[in-house]
Amino acid sequence: MPAVRIGALVNTRAGRARRDPVLVERLHRHVPAERLRATRSTEEIAPALDVLRKADVDTLVVVGGDGSVGGTLGVLVERWPAAAWPRVLLAPGGTVNTISRSLGATGTPETLLERLCRSPECFAESRRPLVRVTPADGASRSGMIFANGVAVRWLELYYEDSPLGVVGATQVVARIAGSALVGGGLARRVFAPVAARIELDEHPLDCDRFTVVAASSVLHIGLGFQPFHTAGSDPERFHFAITNAPARRLVRELPALRAGKPTPGSCVTHHSVRRARLRFETPQAWSIDADLHPKTRELELSATPPLRFLTSAKRP
Repeated sequence: MPAVRIGALVNTRAGRARRDPVLVERLHRHVPAERLRATRSTEEIAPALDVLRKADVDTLVVVGGDGSVGGTLGVLVERWPAAAWPRVLLAPGGTVNTISRSLGATGTPETLLERLCRSPECFAESRRPLVRVTPADGASRSGMIFANGVAVRWLELYYEDSPLGVVGATQVVARIAGSALVGGGLARRVFAPVAARIELDEHPLDCDRFTVVAASSVLHIGLGFQPFHTAGSDPERFHFAITNAPARRLVRELPALRAGKPTPGSCVTHHSVRRARLRFETPQAWSIDADLHPKTRELELSATPPLRFLTSAKRP
């Protein structure tokens, strides 16, 4: 088997690196200095990837949180020739790590990197695209999970006054769910419908408003919820989910959405698509990989060519 040229890019602003200041030093035991880059800002990502590309890296370990995924891979797909894209292993280095966990990453970045160096053949491979989001009045962003509507308002509450991590995320879900069950003002604000025209693969949806829209190329959305049951089944498509259900109805379906098993008569409709276009009646904020972006009147979602992700390690 040919030698694997492993490179690593570490987001030192992510939760694990902040808590472990010698993490990068320990990773140097497994990756030579010319193939290990540590970044402290988004501006440093492109130069770091250029160094790794010139080092002929064919397997890239990305150490960071959910925001690091799109922040890194979105730059990679724009700067590297598609034929030279490396295989990618997402190592959990953030606070929640929804995306890396969804792809089966277990253990610390150090143990994953050590395992990859020792037995690269023990990792399975999954081909799947990124979701590229292009606003009408701004630059494109790519990542694994796009959200609009309720999901964006949930993130705004989470970042506003909650402790970061699973505990804070769970608290926000509980607040909204409790408000929904009693018809409270918080739920009415979070679940206010969004007027929009939506096309999927150039076919208009018979729907002029929604409460939640989401698109993903991974199964999970966090906190054990796995609503994107077709994600990863087609390397050229992403999963698109939409509902116009009010708060109380959607809360009743949370167990099914957590289990990833659509039920007959569900208020959420699911589609496997290459492209989606959203035209809003009023400007709306949006999110990719839990990062919030400014309001816009129009968004186009498209699947990038598939990347090769290394997923949960197989037993030798």
